[in-house]
Amino acid sequence: MTINYTTESEKSWYKSPAIVAALGVSAIAFGAFLYPEFANQPIVHYRADDNSLSADRYNLQRQTHCQLSSQHYKPGDTAVSIPFADRAVVTQPVSIFNSLTLMGECQQNVRSITNQKPGTPLIPLLERAKVAIQQQHQTNKNPAILTILANAFEPRQGERGIDFSRVKALVDDIEKEGVVISFIVPSGQLYEDLTEELSGKASVCALDEGKDENSVRRSMTPCIDSAFDKARKLATKSN
Repeated sequence: MTINYTTESEKSWYKSPAIVAALGVSAIAFGAFLYPEFANQPIVHYRADDNSLSADRYNLQRQTHCQLSSQHYKPGDTAVSIPFADRAVVTQPVSIFNSLTLMGECQQNVRSITNQKPGTPLIPLLERAKVAIQQQHQTNKNPAILTILANAFEPRQGERGIDFSRVKALVDDIEKEGVVISFIVPSGQLYEDLTEELSGKASVCALDEGKDENSVRRSMTPCIDSAFDKARKLATKSN
């Protein structure tokens, strides 16, 4: 006589309504968790950091700029670093897979470039950024952000002070490309000049120059948050 030892617990799991229901709920919850990561329209972020000799002590500020930006990245975004001193250098675009994509870059504690000549001019930086944005826009039509972290802007030898009429014209040209622009500079004359001259155009935020990481983060966070929020909204409208 053959004895059947099969018990109820040995039945196929997919025949159990309770297990199927539990798996269904889990799948929905997992999908809801991932949806925000992939639902956002991609953007391009141009992160310009002061690498001049006078900003040598800005390691914490540059790292925080990178870290706070990375927290906003979503799969499909593109990140472009623009270290600047007497000139601006545009790095290769990096495709973002998750918020950890640039973790190694954000930990760097040395300047990417050094001055070849005295001075840290603003207009050449904006001109180089404009060209990079236009070139990228030929193949990537997504809205973008340009965040500029600067200790100061100083004319090169033989040049006069900042020509704000030219600055405003460049800012207008860049914004026409669908770019949100944000300056992050220490409080003082530069902050006041940019705030006055660029009123209604780019945003200008006051940076804490201290060595306290929490203070630096607090001063920079609203500026980064606002720039990414505006760009995401532009991206949503454009699609």
